[in-house]
Amino acid sequence: MINEDVEKFLNEVKELLNEIKNEQTKLAENVEKYHKVNMRNFEKIRDFNEICDMTNQVFETRLSNIEQILKQKLMNQ
Repeated sequence: MINEDVEKFLNEVKELLNEIKNEQTKLAENVEKYHKVNMRNFEKIRDFNEICDMTNQVFETRLSNIEQILKQKLMNQ
């Protein structure tokens, strides 16, 4: 009788351990999947930031050119 109780207990523990193992496996798979998604999103953000930087450089150059033209016109008056 005691052996049966111990066996039942051990079987329940084994089942719980298997459930925990399966949950950990699922969690690891989800973490890997979402990590890949996040890395792709970060790459898109980096690309967007590069485009913004290039746009800002062009804008700053044009603004600087306008300022120089205005200064020249003011000096020539």
